[in-house]
Amino acid sequence: MDQIFGMMNLVNKLALKTIWIIVGLFVLSFSLIAQLGDCPPTYDVQYFLHLAHTRTGANPLLDPEVELIDFSYFDMLWLGGDLALATSEDDSIMLHVDSVFHLGNETTLWSLGNHDYADLNRIQNFTHRNAFYASYQNNITFLVLDTQDSLSNITGDQLELFKSVTDTIQESTHLIILHHKLIWMYGNPDLEPIIGSVANGGLGPGACFSCIHPNNFYSHIYPELLEVEKRGIEVICVAGDIGFRRSEFQHTTEEGIQFLASGIEAGKTNNKALLFIHNSTLGTLDWEYVFLTQLLTPMDKDSPVLHSVSAVPDSVFPGDVIRIIVEAEDEKSGLAEIRLDIVSLNGEQTISFSSLFEDLTQMEDGKYAIDLVLPDTAVSGIWNISAISVMDFSENGFCQHYEDSVPASFFVQSTSVSVAVKAKKVLIYPNPGTGRFHYSGISGVEIIQAIDQTGRITNVSDGSGTNLIDLSAYPQGIYFIRMITSKGHVLLERIVIH
Repeated sequence: MDQIFGMMNLVNKLALKTIWIIVGLFVLSFSLIAQLGDCPPTYDVQYFLHLAHTRTGANPLLDPEVELIDFSYFDMLWLGGDLALATSEDDSIMLHVDSVFHLGNETTLWSLGNHDYADLNRIQNFTHRNAFYASYQNNITFLVLDTQDSLSNITGDQLELFKSVTDTIQESTHLIILHHKLIWMYGNPDLEPIIGSVANGGLGPGACFSCIHPNNFYSHIYPELLEVEKRGIEVICVAGDIGFRRSEFQHTTEEGIQFLASGIEAGKTNNKALLFIHNSTLGTLDWEYVFLTQLLTPMDKDSPVLHSVSAVPDSVFPGDVIRIIVEAEDEKSGLAEIRLDIVSLNGEQTISFSSLFEDLTQMEDGKYAIDLVLPDTAVSGIWNISAISVMDFSENGFCQHYEDSVPASFFVQSTSVSVAVKAKKVLIYPNPGTGRFHYSGISGVEIIQAIDQTGRITNVSDGSGTNLIDLSAYPQGIYFIRMITSKGHVLLERIVIH
C-alpha cells in the first residue's frame, strides 16, 4: 500500500472488500453483472453512489425519495454533505441520518457540509473518523477533505495529510478527492464567473460559513494533483454543495483533472445522484448522473433460474458440431445476453462464446441452443463448460450479480477412432441407474473402462460376454463408459449413477 494510514489518528483504517468467485472443476457457474444500459464483459465490477444536500427544512427529515432508496445495493456510498438541516445538533437527528446512510460503515465516506457541522465530536461518535481522512478501497485512494475548516482553505494537519498521500501514492488506479464546497471554482478563470449559478453558497464575503471563499486550492492542492496524474493515476474531485440551482456539474481541466459535483433539492422533481461504475479488472471508473426515481425501483433480488445445461451429442470428434442447450428463464425482466467458456480437462484449450439471447435458436420456452464447431485440433478427453454468464436487465435498467452452478461436460474422442464407429447405435440401460448397467448394439467388446469427471480411468470389465457393466461400488455422478472392441474400435457413452 502506498498510503500513509494511522498517522495521528487522522487516517481511516484500510478497508478492502475482496470478492472471490470460485469456479469448481466440471461445474458451470453463472454470474449477472450490471451497468446502466449494458452488462460489461467482466465479473469484477463495483458501484459507488455520490449523494449530497439531502436535507429538508425540518430536522431530522431527509428528502423523501432518498429515504426510500436501498443503499445496500451499492458497494460504496459517498456523501457530499448537508445531510440534514442540522445533522449533528443532537443524537436523535444523527440516529435518523445513520439509519438511512449507515455512517459508521467503512464503505460510507462523508465530506462534511455547513449544515452538518454543529458538533464534530458527535459526528465522530457515529463515524469513528475525523472530519478529514484517507481511505484505500478497491485499488482506489480516497481523500475526504473538510472544506468548512479554515473558510475553504486546506491547511494545518489536513494539508499535511493531503501531502502525505499525494507524495506516496503509486499503485492506485484513481485518486478521489471528496469535499463539500466547490473550492476549485475560485481562482479558475472559466469557473469563478459562474459560481453564483452553480454552487449553493455562492462566492461569499467575510465569514460566510456556507460560501466559497478565496482559498489555496490552486496554490497548494492542484499542483500536487498534477504530479499524481503524471504517475498515471486518474484524479477526480467530487463536491456536494449544489442542488438549489442545478443537480449536476462537471468540468475537465486542460491537464485532464476531473471536477464533478452532485446534489439535490429536497422535494424537487428530477433530482439526480452521481453513479460510478468501477471495473477493477480493467482499472476503469465511469460515471453517470441518474434520476433518484431510477434508484427507487426495487432491485430484482431473485436470480434468473438456470434449470440445466447439456451438450448434444455428449461424445464428439474434433471438427464436429456440438450443440449446447441452456434452459433458463427470468419472469421479472427477461434474459439479455449469454457468455460461456468451454475448457479442455488439461486447461490448454478454450472455446469462448457470447451472444444475445434474441440471436440464439429458441427450441421451446426457456430452452436456447448454441451450435459450436469444435476445432480440428481439439484434444481428446473431457471438456467442461467452466463458466457461463447469463445477463438480464431489471426494470430500472440495472443488471444484478448472482452465482449458481450446474454441472456440464462432454467428451471429445480421439481422431484415431474408426469413423464407422460413430454410426453405431449402442444402448446402455437403465440410464440413469443405480450402478448396474447392461449394454447392447455392439459386439466383440474386450475392454470396458469408466472415466469419472476428474479424468480418472478404471477398468470395469473385460466384456466376457455378460453385457454387464457393474458400477455399484462407484459414487453417484456422471461417467463416460469407454468400450474397446477386438477390432480396435472405441465407443464412448455417457451414463449417470444416482
